[in-house]
Amino acid sequence: MTQDLPDITTIAKALTVPAKVQLLDQLMDHRGHTLLELAHAANIEPQTASYHLHKFLTVGWVRREQQGRFHYFFLVNADVAHLLEQFSPSAPQPQVKRLSRARSTEKMRVFRSCYDHMAGGTGVAITDALVGHHWIIPDQDKAYQVTPAGQQFFLQVLAIDSTVVAQKKRQFTTQCVDWSERRHHLGGALGSALLQTFEARDYVDRDPQSKRVLSLTDAGRDFLHTQLDMQDAELSADAELCH
Repeated sequence: MTQDLPDITTIAKALTVPAKVQLLDQLMDHRGHTLLELAHAANIEPQTASYHLHKFLTVGWVRREQQGRFHYFFLVNADVAHLLEQFSPSAPQPQVKRLSRARSTEKMRVFRSCYDHMAGGTGVAITDALVGHHWIIPDQDKAYQVTPAGQQFFLQVLAIDSTVVAQKKRQFTTQCVDWSERRHHLGGALGSALLQTFEARDYVDRDPQSKRVLSLTDAGRDFLHTQLDMQDAELSADAELCH
């Protein structure tokens, strides 16, 4: 391989080892996890998990943070998270036999976090509503442009200054392919700011069993009704699963 080109074999090696992919998938909720939690979720020995996590630390995909006697691991490379979500639509879907597992999988399809932004049917519907109001516009670069009206909406309604968000050291917006919907949802720094605001205002809750699973609160549903003109049909699946 030419020395001055990116070494993509690191990515290839990670994606061909199931345990590595399982570890990364667990970290897709953008939260800290202990070594034992990750090993248990990936169904591997702690020593194996430690070995793989060390590799991720070395290439800068993951960071480790100590709190007391515990060490927490965080996925910090948004490009890796984006890559995993991009590959998911092409992956074969395993047959789910247990009812509890099937319910969990369906919740993931309806509403979830994709690293640090909203995804699933509800996440796509929110993006569609933002596009429908012409607050964001898809462009040819697989991103979204925020319109002047959109800047006002984000600032006045959500207290998100999109001009400040655009200055962050990451891509401002992305058209992220949703693995369950096979359509795009809003990713990037703006998508992250939107989820953070929804959580801060208690518009969404995270499932205690699977932190990636999101559900709308009553306040969140009211917000989507009144501010984005979203209809009950767009949110009924989420409500049905959460009650």
